[in-house]
Amino acid sequence: MHKSLNYISKYFLLFADILLIFLLGAFKPRFWQMTNLIDIAATASIIGIMGIGASIVMMVGEMSFGFGAEATLIAAILGGILGKEYIPIYLVAFLIAILFACVVGVINSYFAVILGVPAFIATLALSKLWDAAVTYVNEGRTMYYQNWPDAFRILGQGYIGKIPVSVIVFIIVAIAMWFLVDKTKLGSHIQAVGNNASCCRQMGINVTKIKIFSFVLCSAICGFSGILAASKTGSVAVNLGSGMLLNAIAAAMLSATFLRPGRYNIQGTVAAAFLMAIIKNGCTFYGFPDAVQDIFNGVILLVAVSYIAVTRKEGLPSVKVGG
Repeated sequence: MHKSLNYISKYFLLFADILLIFLLGAFKPRFWQMTNLIDIAATASIIGIMGIGASIVMMVGEMSFGFGAEATLIAAILGGILGKEYIPIYLVAFLIAILFACVVGVINSYFAVILGVPAFIATLALSKLWDAAVTYVNEGRTMYYQNWPDAFRILGQGYIGKIPVSVIVFIIVAIAMWFLVDKTKLGSHIQAVGNNASCCRQMGINVTKIKIFSFVLCSAICGFSGILAASKTGSVAVNLGSGMLLNAIAAAMLSATFLRPGRYNIQGTVAAAFLMAIIKNGCTFYGFPDAVQDIFNGVILLVAVSYIAVTRKEGLPSVKVGG
């Protein structure tokens, strides 16, 4: 019985994904059509990439509430550079936008790691600055330029065969981050710092550098998710990233209930992102109001996290939200 419970806890998210797809399609088989399943994967790609960024910071025991605003800011920077033709070459403009995301990550880490301001307070305060910058750049409106190059839309709207480019990019990002976290020395240090920073210092691991790197990587990945979301919609709304923030946090939190209960992990974030996407697609497919989607997300998050907290002696991994 104990082994069965452990198995269920390890693969809860995967079971939930499969069960939801089965139930939603059982009443309306059209839900199982390949086009709809591909749409679910495309939705999961944006949530998942942002969730992966969030999980990186959580792995080192910190919490960021700024990556939604950061995603919007980076998308607006790229859109503005291309739209006003400061730099007409997409790849160059893209790299500049990602570089700016890294700078944002450095700023986050300066306040949270160097000065010691609780990360969730620092990133929340800074997010208001990024929101103000986006409002200024967008002039308070949704950004859209007719002269955006076709490359701007490829990430979110392009296809390779029948597979959306966004899904392929999601797979690449997920594999790359899984390899970094699970298969490299740097990744082992990231996880070790989250488990016991004091012990890591005694072992000679530079905890400060590891945390700074995690904040920078988080901002770069979340900024990229903003570019992906803008590419999909063909515009940059002032609330682009904030609309994905809670789902991304939920995906990162839920990852600690998957495969290795009690540890944030990339595989779990991917599985959780698909769960969020299935719920969103299912509610839209059945014409449910938005409140139903919020209820589903809240209940699943509460049940999964509560189950792990009750069944594991160590409880859930913590993140530092105070001094």
